[in-house]
Amino acid sequence: MEMDMSFMNISMSPTKKQRSSSQQHPFGLPEPILCYLKKNSNPKLLLKLMQISKYFCFKEFPYMVVKDLKYERTKWSYCKPKYNFNYEVLDLSNLKKPLWITEEINCYTEDVSLISTLLSKVIVCDITNLWLFNQIITLNEFKLLISSGNVTTFSFSLSHVEYENGKTVPIEEIMKLIPNVTEFRWSLDTPMMSTFNSETVQNLIKVINPSILKTFHLLIIPETFDFNLFATFMDKNPLIDYELDFDMHIAREYSKMLQKYVDKKIETSSKKAFLFRIFFPLQSKESVKHLESLYNFYSQNGMH
Repeated sequence: MEMDMSFMNISMSPTKKQRSSSQQHPFGLPEPILCYLKKNSNPKLLLKLMQISKYFCFKEFPYMVVKDLKYERTKWSYCKPKYNFNYEVLDLSNLKKPLWITEEINCYTEDVSLISTLLSKVIVCDITNLWLFNQIITLNEFKLLISSGNVTTFSFSLSHVEYENGKTVPIEEIMKLIPNVTEFRWSLDTPMMSTFNSETVQNLIKVINPSILKTFHLLIIPETFDFNLFATFMDKNPLIDYELDFDMHIAREYSKMLQKYVDKKIETSSKKAFLFRIFFPLQSKESVKHLESLYNFYSQNGMH
């Protein structure tokens, strides 16, 4: 969802004469109250007020609106609204206005607190796409990132969210906060893996909306993941694109159980189409190739 930027064309403050006219006094409110609203309204309300009346406009829009933000190597860069590939370097230390981000944040770095630093400069986050690598953020920071309710693409790699007490927020609680997500990808770090228990999958499938979710990729999965229960969910919802990649330290018996499911899946593939890839220790090379071939066939024939 692209933010309507038409308000940027209404930038001049009204004159004293205009302010004295009835047209410059929306809602029939006296000047002191209108002045208070202009100075104290939150950004989204202020934007709506600007679109209603020129009274609430400024000589210069008080926020820096950016479409996409990405961090690579040692610097942030941003793309302005209505420009897809014209990126400019962003110096957070010299920002003159708080940021209003409208579409995407993509952060690839080894600085685990980088997003926390960024969010201290953000006034509104309307993003639809969130890509984080190696980040540790608080639950309140995560809620700010997804505050628009518009997040459709979620990708965490070796990242996790923490409660105020430092405990890791489990995967089902994260999924619950992004009900409109269509693409969900998570490569688990050690703290995230430790949250998985016998009830994780049961809680997770309760909050997944199969009518919305199109992609579910989970990597570095521990053997505490109840695969049999999740397999039942996958069989009932074959239109979702699944990729499961298990931790290299899972037990031999767990691998055997996975292989048994894969062999049966391949054996019955002519009866029921599916989009499914899986990787685990001791997996037979033949099954890897066969699943990849089936995945390519079904995806190329319009299943997804």
